[in-house]
Amino acid sequence: MSHNLSGKVFIMHSENADPEQHWYLWLDHQLKRLGVDVERIFLADANHPDAEVWQTCLEAQCNNLNDQSIVIAHGLSCLATVRFLAKKLQQTNIKAGLFLAGFNERVPQHPEFDAFVQASSFESGILRANILRRIVFFSSNDPVVPVPLTFKFSHMLNAQLIEVAQAGHFRAEDGYAEFPQLLDILQTLLKAELNRT
Repeated sequence: MSHNLSGKVFIMHSENADPEQHWYLWLDHQLKRLGVDVERIFLADANHPDAEVWQTCLEAQCNNLNDQSIVIAHGLSCLATVRFLAKKLQQTNIKAGLFLAGFNERVPQHPEFDAFVQASSFESGILRANILRRIVFFSSNDPVVPVPLTFKFSHMLNAQLIEVAQAGHFRAEDGYAEFPQLLDILQTLLKAELNRT
C-alpha cells in the first residue's frame, strides 16, 4: 500500500445524532486526508434507539473487520458496538476500540435507554482478548452518562481510561465539532505497526 497509515476506521454515532453531526464528519475528513479508509456507520432512528435494529445496522455496514480495523463508538453506540463485537470477534481480532462516554448498565436519569440496556447482553472476555487496544474516554462533566458508569464500562473492557476535562458528552454543543485529541491518538494507533517491521 502506498499509504503511510493502514487500516480502516469505523465511526459509530451516538444516540440523538447521525453520521454528519458532532465531530464525525470532521474526523472522517481528517483521516481521509491522511489516506485512511473511513466509514461512518448509520444507526437507524437514533432518537428512539432499538437494540436489535442497531445490531442489524452494524451487521450490514461493518463488514470485513480484521486486525487492521479500528472502531470508534460514542455514547449509546458503545454498548451496541461491544455487543456486536463480542459476536463478531470470535474468529478474528481488531486493532483497537475507542469508546467515548460508554456505559453498559442503566442510566438512572435516562430511563429511555433501559430497554436497550436490558436487551444488550454480551460476553466481555472476547472483547478483552480480541480488541488489541481498548481506550475509553470520559468527560469530567458529562451531562448524559454519569462518570462512574463509564469507569465500570472501562473496567469491563480492561481499557486505558482517558479523561477529557469539561468535554460534556463530546457533542458539537459541548464544543466538540472537532476533536483533535482523538485524531492524535488515532494517528498513533494507525502508525503503530510501521515501527514493528
